[in-house]
Amino acid sequence: MALLFWSLESFNASQGYWEAEIGQVETQLALTLRLAGREDRPFNRQIVIADRKAGTHPAGIFSLPDQSTHMPGNRQTFQDTTIRPGRVTFQWEGHEFDLMLNGLRVDGKQYDWKDQTPIVLVR
Repeated sequence: MALLFWSLESFNASQGYWEAEIGQVETQLALTLRLAGREDRPFNRQIVIADRKAGTHPAGIFSLPDQSTHMPGNRQTFQDTTIRPGRVTFQWEGHEFDLMLNGLRVDGKQYDWKDQTPIVLVR
């Protein structure tokens, strides 16, 4: 049983984790969501909150869901990380973000991880 637990832990650690980075694009607030720890899987999207000035929240990088309580303005609403990276859903700046391997959902709209066009939102 201990071997099974250890192998699951080892597998999970190798699968990466979700990460959120608060920053800015020009003078606007930005949030970058990515799959960290898995450079072979370039899941990375930038969201620009067009009607919020940069500096609304201090810049920082947060591992999700583990550091979600440290992310300013974040309210986590769902997590299933039994098998990492899993699924994490949270609300931030009046928008809902749902991170999954098969895509990113923002306010109910599905986005592909492969598309690198910034997602622009207005509150």
